[in-house]
Amino acid sequence: MKGHMRAGLLNASCMLGHALLLLWTTDPSIAQNYPAKALTIKVAFPAGGPADASIRAANVVLERHLGKPIVTENIPGASGSIAAAAVLKAPPDGYTLLGTTGLDFITAPVTMPSARYEPEKFKLIGIVGDSDFVLLSSRAHAFKTIDELIDYALKPGNKELTLAHWGAGSSAQVVGADFQIRTGTKFLEVPYKGAAPVIADMLGGHIDLAFVPIGGGTLSLILAGEVNPIAIASAERNPMLPTVPTLGESARIGKFEYSLWAALFAPPDTPDEVVARLNEAMNVWSASDQNLERIKANASRSVAPMDVSRAMSFFKSEREKYLAVLGSLSVKPQ
Repeated sequence: MKGHMRAGLLNASCMLGHALLLLWTTDPSIAQNYPAKALTIKVAFPAGGPADASIRAANVVLERHLGKPIVTENIPGASGSIAAAAVLKAPPDGYTLLGTTGLDFITAPVTMPSARYEPEKFKLIGIVGDSDFVLLSSRAHAFKTIDELIDYALKPGNKELTLAHWGAGSSAQVVGADFQIRTGTKFLEVPYKGAAPVIADMLGGHIDLAFVPIGGGTLSLILAGEVNPIAIASAERNPMLPTVPTLGESARIGKFEYSLWAALFAPPDTPDEVVARLNEAMNVWSASDQNLERIKANASRSVAPMDVSRAMSFFKSEREKYLAVLGSLSVKPQ
């Protein structure tokens, strides 16, 4: 009898929870008063990295437009899936958002069994920054072209080079896998928790190579000669780095284009009115002088403002594109 009572209470509790969620998602007055308190953005990578820097820069404009403080919490690891899981545990009320990079967010569930979330069920609020990947080497090497690097890596007897990324299934790991398959090279892969520790260890001479986005502090390190830029994964050379070739300029590689866009996502079941309010604030950031100045200073790509519908269409297209890339690379769960 007690067991039946306990089961009944649990069922009643679940029904109440669903009813409260339904009330939140259908009561327009709640969404109209949003936001009524501070927001938290759980960033999927360490502080100081390109994604973190873009999100924190955008937060200044978002706070001003929304009229409430924004707390940034870094939860790095597992290609961003730890942060995604943390956001899923919070109420879908627009007060807990995910800050991550699109490619990592898309690929992690395919390549990591522990990444138990469905990207397509999240709602893309907007993009905070977009940067092309650049292949860097430490100052211990003086590769001037991509062909020099390939020749060195393929020559028997040469020291095996290390290639850093931020975990299995991460964007940097996918880009590196594509490069190795196309060129027939093989590097010793070293996983980290994000771009920031990768760059730190490269500066310390502990790793040889890494694909990292140009944005954040990467450009200043390149211009200061602290790291060696070998080639950019873009269709054209970057105006801020006119002497650095694209990977596609090598006939041995062909078209090779990868960029890393950082964005804010709302969890599944977040009310449409709340998503629209956040999207409006993101578009203010996209068109702001602060963002345009940051794009120029970091040699990043400009991103046109998008409404919610266009943002979700863009995300769907990016997801289909990168899942196709994973399929062609035969990347398997690790």
